[in-house]
Amino acid sequence: MTPERYHKIRKTLERRQPDLTLLADQVRKGRNLAAMRRTCDAFAVGEMHAVIPEEEGIKRYAGISAGTNKRVQTIHHKKVDEAVAELQGRGMRIAVADMTEQAVSYQDFDFTQPTAILMGSEELGVSPEAKALADDFIYIPMMGLVESLNVSVAFALILSEACRQRESAGMFDQPRLPMDEIDRLAFEWGYPKLKNYYLGKKMAYPELDEEGQIIDS
Repeated sequence: MTPERYHKIRKTLERRQPDLTLLADQVRKGRNLAAMRRTCDAFAVGEMHAVIPEEEGIKRYAGISAGTNKRVQTIHHKKVDEAVAELQGRGMRIAVADMTEQAVSYQDFDFTQPTAILMGSEELGVSPEAKALADDFIYIPMMGLVESLNVSVAFALILSEACRQRESAGMFDQPRLPMDEIDRLAFEWGYPKLKNYYLGKKMAYPELDEEGQIIDS
């Protein structure tokens, strides 16, 4: 690993927002899930959640996700209520993307608070079960004749706004992940083959110096 690569990895990890995530409920197309995972990686979200229909399963599209499955962890849930309970247990508000009477424009919602953005399926939108569990509703104002966007496009717009707000609030100025987690992930991203070796041997990772080189013990 070159020093330039190491510093880029560290900078990426130091910007990660652990209290901002995606909950994809019943999104059936693997391409959409892969595109949303790529958006998470682009906008400092290191973990996403997905409730996947059992009969569908999940397909991986490496070309679209661009390797982000290695950098953005996808946590699968069997039911949306279980996923919501876990996220609310972490102190996150569930912001459901759906046009309802109480919905506010995504640009007016406060994304500096711990937030899980819930996106519904391509065909049916947000399920009644998910709506009943929502803390907030948000929508994207439309200026043309279309009434909705592709789910992955809609999520990209919302997450971009969330990061704009957080950047304005200075939430990218200091690392928000624990330093030991940053160290662990920096090693795993920089030395994927060695990661597997150390995990297989059940050994602790070696330390890295300021240039990302392994300190020979």
